[in-house]
Amino acid sequence: MVRRWGLLAVLVLASCALQDTSTPVPQPDILILGRLAGIRQLAEDPGVSEVTVTAGLPETMAAVMRREGRPLPQLEKDLVVKVRVTRDTICIVDGEPTDLAVFRVGQEVAIVPRPGSCAMVGSKLLLAEAGEFYHFAAYEVHHLPRALGELPESVTTRRDPARINSAGQEQTPLPLARGKVVYFAAGLVPPIKEGDEPFGAVRAGMREPGGALAGWAVGGVRPYRVAWGANGWGAPEPVVLAGLAEDASARISWINEAETSCLVEVIVPGAPVFLAEAKRPNAKAPWGPLERCAEATGASTGGGQRFGREGRSLVWTVFTGGGSDLWLAVSGAAGQPLEPRINTLGSEWAPRVGPGNTLYFCREQRQLLFANGIVQEVRLAGEQRRPLLEATPTADGAWLFFRIPRYVPGQVEWDLAVAAREGGGWSKAVRLDDWRPQG
Repeated sequence: MVRRWGLLAVLVLASCALQDTSTPVPQPDILILGRLAGIRQLAEDPGVSEVTVTAGLPETMAAVMRREGRPLPQLEKDLVVKVRVTRDTICIVDGEPTDLAVFRVGQEVAIVPRPGSCAMVGSKLLLAEAGEFYHFAAYEVHHLPRALGELPESVTTRRDPARINSAGQEQTPLPLARGKVVYFAAGLVPPIKEGDEPFGAVRAGMREPGGALAGWAVGGVRPYRVAWGANGWGAPEPVVLAGLAEDASARISWINEAETSCLVEVIVPGAPVFLAEAKRPNAKAPWGPLERCAEATGASTGGGQRFGREGRSLVWTVFTGGGSDLWLAVSGAAGQPLEPRINTLGSEWAPRVGPGNTLYFCREQRQLLFANGIVQEVRLAGEQRRPLLEATPTADGAWLFFRIPRYVPGQVEWDLAVAAREGGGWSKAVRLDDWRPQG
């Protein structure tokens, strides 16, 4: 990151030789560091704010460089940095997406520009549009964890196996019984330094009989079930699927309301992903053996869901070397790829069919839905974007379950959350541990 900061210094110092003009000159994308000097909303561009930043090295970073005897970069004193923050910008404080409104003048910030948005006007004005807008302390935890003396408690203490969310990975939420039962996949996040403990809750089923962590537990996921009862949420319990290899990951992508039939995406290192299914006579019985889903054609398949009368229709994901597309088989007919409005050159995955045959799906790292012939983004309440993935509605469409990111050391980990239907959109996310099912 110091190298990227050096690019900014070189850019600005070199720009002194440029002739002052009113025309923005495109520049290489660079990390912008400094103090927040002002925020104003642009009346001519609703939903967009212009942020002024006094460029400079954050004090904690400068202290490290002084201690190591490295020279501090010098910037042009009259340089002005103006950054557009749009509804598509992700603003991050304490590792969580939030609104620009929570930032205060004088705070140290780090701004990752939207690719291709950096430009110089003359030699004194740097322009950019923010892709990610960090409080610097959050940027430091996410991108520079090795420079910290210690990690925040929000990263190191979230290890309770009785809770749903942890410092590990929680993914693929599937609500049943209006959200009183939730199936999901969970695993541990690898440590930053070799020999350290992995992050997350070590849940039932993650250890071998001798006490060592199972081969899949660190970096992989397997399915769990959690239920709401008289005393709140119970502790998540492992869903035992027979026949999985020791290092195989698995996530349930669909389960019927009776909890007697499910589809499972199985990931074995070094082998193609495949969609399997399992059945059992009742919700108390053990699951039968996993068998490949015959309708899900394709060399590498996953992320499937049954729907329609008696669950005879199937939508699933077909993975290729360059991405993935969604396929559909209706009432036992041969599968076909979905139409070009849904399948693109990007990767489409995680299909979920909601009320009225609304199709929720992910494209790359965006959550979308297809309804009435239109593809649109699924957005949670807030001025700036709150990323979410793997959205799954309850059967009545009143609640949406999904996973949301936490920007932790060196990577993004995911928690489960839920939002209520509000008009044509959704409320703010509530983490699942804090949500209380209604009715």
